[in-house]
Amino acid sequence: MKKLIIAALLCLAGSLSYGQTVISVDYAGQIGTTRTLTNAQPDTILLQITKARPSLTFKYDITKTSGTLSGTIVLQARITGIGTSEAWYTVNSYTITDATATNVVSLTANQFVNYRIITTPGTSQVAVYKKYLVARTY
Repeated sequence: MKKLIIAALLCLAGSLSYGQTVISVDYAGQIGTTRTLTNAQPDTILLQITKARPSLTFKYDITKTSGTLSGTIVLQARITGIGTSEAWYTVNSYTITDATATNVVSLTANQFVNYRIITTPGTSQVAVYKKYLVARTY
């Protein structure tokens, strides 16, 4: 009887673990460094994602220090590398408002290899900017 109960529990545990889908993460973390930008000081982060990904998520955290926040954060992409004549394609544009904010841009695949995030703050402000990326594997 004891063997029968153990066998039943093992079968149940095996069927439960088989039914779960696990999506692993190849990279999850901050990209670039934490930047304190003052008075229209632009910042650009370049990155390459060369492997196929089922999803990419970019996140921007903006913490107001002083002044009136304004400006934009633009996510751009292109297929060819740096130094080529291919134009950058704007994937997303986020307008910075006068408050501490968070914005998330989710892509269902990475159709491009090269990405850049351009932060262009307005005048009369000081804010801390952090950018994050989650790149999932199949």
